[in-house]
Amino acid sequence: MSKSNLLATSLVILFTSFSITAQESKWTIDPSHSAISFDISYFKVGTIKGVFDSYSGSFMEENEVLTTVNITIETASINTNQKDRDKHLRSRDFFDAESYSEINFKSTTIKKTGDKTYEIKGDFTMSGITKSVVLKGIDKGSFIHPRFKTNNRFISVTGSINRDDFKVGSNYPPAKMALGSEVQLNAEIHLIQDK
Repeated sequence: MSKSNLLATSLVILFTSFSITAQESKWTIDPSHSAISFDISYFKVGTIKGVFDSYSGSFMEENEVLTTVNITIETASINTNQKDRDKHLRSRDFFDAESYSEINFKSTTIKKTGDKTYEIKGDFTMSGITKSVVLKGIDKGSFIHPRFKTNNRFISVTGSINRDDFKVGSNYPPAKMALGSEVQLNAEIHLIQDK
């Protein structure tokens, strides 16, 4: 066998071996054990906290390393435990939920920074505006559910955005006085591996 044929055969074996050993898996968010929340300063001394009640998404993993994150949030599901305030937040003064029904995050690059930690860079879309943001992820571990025999995992994702970048409240003068610009994001995500 010539050297060129030997090299070609070796490359085929190498890539075939890699494709066999590389294992990709999809994990879907289980909202029943998850929470996506936020907090923002109120008159510089207090804090308003809230959650989004409706969302979906998936995480992709290859060889037990996180590779892709996609999350979609229903804007109108915002809940700060105060009906009148939530109604106002859904209006054009803030989120304009009727025009922009979804908030989306799609990862562009994911870097593993430690044994269980990640730097997740992606496109965050809100109010029809897309900005690149960097979030932090922590893989908290996995378990087999004793009843359903499903593979489960918990991952926390944290970060911050500037609401002014997305024009949320920017055209409502009282918001500038009452609310901070930086919004802290916190997500405790329960994932179930697709079969």
